[in-house]
Amino acid sequence: MKINSTSEKLEKIHTDAVAVILFEGEKPSGKIADLDKALSNAISETIRLGEFKGRLYETTSIFAHKKIPSTRVLLVGGGNKNEFDSRLARNVAGAGVKRALKIGVKKLAIYLEDEGRYEEIIEGVYLATFDPGLYKTKKEDAGEIEELTIVGKLNDETKKHAIVVSESTNWVRKMINEPANMMTPAKMVEEARIIAKEYKFKLEVFNESEAGKKGMGAFVGIAKGSEEPSYFVALEYRGGGKKTLGVVGKGITFDSGGISIKPSEKMHEMKMDMSGAAAVLGFMKIVGEVRPKINVVAALPLTENLPGGRALKPGDVLKSFSGKTIEIINTDAEGRVVLADGLSYVVKLGATHIVDLATLTGAVIVALGDQASGILGRPKSWVEQVADAAKNAGERVWQFPIYPEHKELLKSEVADIANIPPKKGAGVIAGAVFLQEFVPEKTSWVHLDIAGTAWLDGERPYLSRGPTGVGLRTLVKLMEGMERES
Repeated sequence: MKINSTSEKLEKIHTDAVAVILFEGEKPSGKIADLDKALSNAISETIRLGEFKGRLYETTSIFAHKKIPSTRVLLVGGGNKNEFDSRLARNVAGAGVKRALKIGVKKLAIYLEDEGRYEEIIEGVYLATFDPGLYKTKKEDAGEIEELTIVGKLNDETKKHAIVVSESTNWVRKMINEPANMMTPAKMVEEARIIAKEYKFKLEVFNESEAGKKGMGAFVGIAKGSEEPSYFVALEYRGGGKKTLGVVGKGITFDSGGISIKPSEKMHEMKMDMSGAAAVLGFMKIVGEVRPKINVVAALPLTENLPGGRALKPGDVLKSFSGKTIEIINTDAEGRVVLADGLSYVVKLGATHIVDLATLTGAVIVALGDQASGILGRPKSWVEQVADAAKNAGERVWQFPIYPEHKELLKSEVADIANIPPKKGAGVIAGAVFLQEFVPEKTSWVHLDIAGTAWLDGERPYLSRGPTGVGLRTLVKLMEGMERES
């Protein structure tokens, strides 16, 4: 997609469609009023007749009838102006693009009065053009936006940053959308090798046997059930400074539940159980591009969770990389088990501040649906810093507490900790309670449970069904904030 900017008047731009964002109760003013005048008040009339009210994600197309060089004007609703933020800017741009694609637009100009939102506008355009039909032999002719023109002042740095983040996000979404027979642990290792080589990161790759010799008994315990080779991957970028950001992504490339097997309904979607690891890989691509002045280390435990003959059994006990022992009550709570070794390993690599991303619990979907990710951690200041980064990235999070009493949930009679509680309740919290046992008290740590937000069951006005790439943009904003502090 070619991206440029222009200071031309809206009524002078030559393109397939000019999209303007209008809010509820808003009449054309400024540049939009001039455009309206050139169209013989067609925008005002459309609003007066109630055909466009500026409601969130509402779109209306107006033919220009050769009154201006552009063929159409696309009105896009921004909703309540007082509630308009970075998340909605991205989504509203996406809604406009989805409508533009449906009517065959190839060249699109977008105008929003607030020039400070142009980065989000570009991201929204990219995200809305993602095609989930990877292996369709007959493609639906949805078209594509070949040229995007931002109407206003767009500096090169903002443009470059938006493109890097957007392309990385769609790269992550494509990876998640791949079927499990294509996106195997070995394939993800291949992607990690490409990134490490291109950006000169230090790379470590341990196969199942090597991981076992390293003492990664938690990871190996889950990996044993799969015939597909499993790998533990670590990446290191050293940009300087005292702080080291550690990122850990759950990389279960297919989750059947193991011996504690899942119901068959929607099991095919469990190819997305590596969304956390994919987001971490996408983030490392961006780290390589921007070269921040902080250190970043990443760990990716990559395996399937299958009920093979060597598979882990309920009641088994594993010894983790940290030395702590884990009693397996349910093999379908495998994500936290592999993350235990991932967390311990980034601590070994010097992480002072950690974020883990995982499609960890069904409980977070019960609590938040697909509208927000769960966030938990310590200390309060680090949780707030990650939450602020998520807000700036337009990715909603909601904090769950961890009370001292919650530690009682995972008591085991035979090991240091059980992987799930003996009875239902506090599922999101129990997952985090387990993970924090593998992070030293002195290390800042946040857990993002993205089980509800990593995959959309239905299409939205601004986003297709399927993978979202959630978490990547939060990590980018977090990295930028940490760099400013260093």
